[in-house]
Amino acid sequence: MVRLFCVLMSRPDIFFFTDFGVQGPYLGLMEAAVGSVCASVRVVNLMCDAPRHDPRRAARLLAALAPWLPADAIVVAVVDPGVGSERGMLALEADGRWFLGPDNGLLSLVGRSAAHRRLWALEAEPDAPLSASFHGRDVFAPAAARLACGMRPRLKSLGQTAIVGEDWPATLPEVIYIDHFGNAMTGIFPADLSPSGALVVQGKEIVRVRTFSDVAQGELLCYENSLGLMEIAVNGGSAARRLGLCIGSPVGLSPG
Repeated sequence: MVRLFCVLMSRPDIFFFTDFGVQGPYLGLMEAAVGSVCASVRVVNLMCDAPRHDPRRAARLLAALAPWLPADAIVVAVVDPGVGSERGMLALEADGRWFLGPDNGLLSLVGRSAAHRRLWALEAEPDAPLSASFHGRDVFAPAAARLACGMRPRLKSLGQTAIVGEDWPATLPEVIYIDHFGNAMTGIFPADLSPSGALVVQGKEIVRVRTFSDVAQGELLCYENSLGLMEIAVNGGSAARRLGLCIGSPVGLSPG
């Protein structure tokens, strides 16, 4: 009866935020690492195509996604080009949610925007195998599973220690993500624009509207997307193809 009760207990969900893509064994191995510690927890692939090798832009995306997660969510965030180097590993509790990832700026904007935060250095379990190149599987995923099952990973308090990226600006005036429709998400907030302002790409002003149907089929637009960031799109088409956009393309602001 006690065992059945433990199995049926509600566990916080674990969310993966990575630049791994869907091909290869990486997401599956991280899920297996979670399951080997806490078989009853649910794993959700929140995002597996974050900007590759790019913690700065990925940090803006993670901060935009975080408010939409459950209040007790546990996030394994791995965009980690410095894996195996001297970069640290972090556990951040921000307004009740846990974020586990490298100290390379990826967690900085989530932590900075939180009303209440606590920060720890995260260490691998002493008996765990540790590869030089896959800390997502060997450290972050097992630590998340331990948290989900009410156990404590190996943590050392960092107090008010500064982490990488805390001096990064919240607004990033460039393209930070392109979805499969060719919509280009920027690191710009609606509040950065005046009500009559516009985004500017390659000298072209793009009209700000509420949604796609406010312009004719095939026309460019910019709008506040569902994550609260400004996005460039074409009604029924691809803004990335039309404008030759890629991640990192600069985006200007017109005062209107």
